[in-house]
Amino acid sequence: MRKTIIVFCIAGLLIAPAFAIEKGHISVTAKASIYDPPGDAGIAPMFTLEARYRLSAFLAIVGSGSWTTYDYNSADITYIPVAIDGELHPLGTATFDPYAGAGISFNYYEYDYDTGADDTEITLGIEALGGLSYKISDNFKFEFDCKYRIEDITDAGNTGSWSTGGGITGSWEKDL
Repeated sequence: MRKTIIVFCIAGLLIAPAFAIEKGHISVTAKASIYDPPGDAGIAPMFTLEARYRLSAFLAIVGSGSWTTYDYNSADITYIPVAIDGELHPLGTATFDPYAGAGISFNYYEYDYDTGADDTEITLGIEALGGLSYKISDNFKFEFDCKYRIEDITDAGNTGSWSTGGGITGSWEKDL
């Protein structure tokens, strides 16, 4: 019994920093990425606006909205995912900041067919992400990320897509 208590105390001391709430920090970032849609459609640029709130040095919640348009099966498709993700930052708020996370997305599609018929669709999806950033200054960082989405959880085998982004991102940041 005594060993069990000691093990739990040590584990608690090691895990506690991940859940310790420090001064909150919010950043708003705009970025561009390359989107590879499901099926045989070609890649397309995707533009994203995201807000990240650091719960602690190691945990963040990210809300994002993206936009892209591409051609597939004689239709111009506009795709707008709105996502909420959780991120784990194992090095905390270091200058070099790798991270991984997962979340849910609400996906809006608008189909503009060559025949003149139009259609819209809304789906619920899930996503996994990973990336790293290198802080250049308070408001600028070099960032690379990769996200895999299952855009429709009711048709998971046919709706997987990738987006990969990078470059220098500028952000508005505020300590709360």
